[in-house]
Amino acid sequence: MSVDRKSPARSSVTRRQFIRDTGAAAGIVVTASALSTNTAGAAAAPAARGAQSTALTWLLAREAFDNLSNPVLGGSPKVCQSAFGTGSTWFSTTYNGDNTIASPVPAGYSGVAVLKFASYQNGSTGLVDAIAAGLPAWVAAVQYDAESWINTPDIEQGSWVLNRHTQISYAQEFCATAHSHNLKVVLSPGNDLCNNSPNPAYPGRRPQYPITSVDGGMDYNAFVRHRLAGAAQYLAPGDIFEYQGQQLELDATTYSAITTQVANQVKAANPGALLLAGLGRSKPPSDGATCLELTAAATGVAGVAAGYWPNVGEYSSQVKPMICCLKKLGF
Repeated sequence: MSVDRKSPARSSVTRRQFIRDTGAAAGIVVTASALSTNTAGAAAAPAARGAQSTALTWLLAREAFDNLSNPVLGGSPKVCQSAFGTGSTWFSTTYNGDNTIASPVPAGYSGVAVLKFASYQNGSTGLVDAIAAGLPAWVAAVQYDAESWINTPDIEQGSWVLNRHTQISYAQEFCATAHSHNLKVVLSPGNDLCNNSPNPAYPGRRPQYPITSVDGGMDYNAFVRHRLAGAAQYLAPGDIFEYQGQQLELDATTYSAITTQVANQVKAANPGALLLAGLGRSKPPSDGATCLELTAAATGVAGVAAGYWPNVGEYSSQVKPMICCLKKLGF
């Protein structure tokens, strides 16, 4: 889901212009366009501080919602309602092999209910396994959170986009299977799929998306060079490609530059897909970003992102800056 590793019927897409007042502390006004889906009665969020505000698309883990709405951690139910209560939030929960798992959509909210997976098929908690066990009736969308970790099989880590050895793209397989069951899709591959670690699933144990000197040793540069965002071609209109750029958010310039390159690849592959940008958990175990850094990152990609994926754990050091950022965005 993030840098912190330890831890249905298709909707139409519209493009709207919105202006956000980022607050006196940031000292700027950003004009941008955002894509939004007409799901579950999406409506404009209330304006704040005189700013004109349009509903963004959000991807939010239920645990993150609970933390952001917890006053003990510095959360704010009022801000959460303003930001995530428009019907355009995709609420997610992780599949753990239990097909009786409850819907992640909070009581009193509407939105898209997402069941998240780290694998396509691993014999127990992959998408194929969950379908075989019987998906909960509430599932409207599924998320493929492939990363360089034990939760994603080695073979899938190296075949995100079409692989010359396997002749398979697991992103394609995931999307095709989900769509055949009338489910929306979120693709959220981690930058760390690009690495130089041995991959035992491939000839010579070679990494399939290596980082070279051209990338300056940075996995996010390799992510762009290997065009992993090209997997957006397998999404349906209104589906989501989420870029996990939160590791870059302490440098708003780099965050904006890389996210924009990813967004351009997504648009080239599939103009109907929504691009969301990750925010929060810039360095584990607690977020290293301040309110102003989060706000600068968010506003820096407002022209290319349809919305955001806020990542916060059960730490006030993560919750307070994110709530502050949401307020500065007009919520």
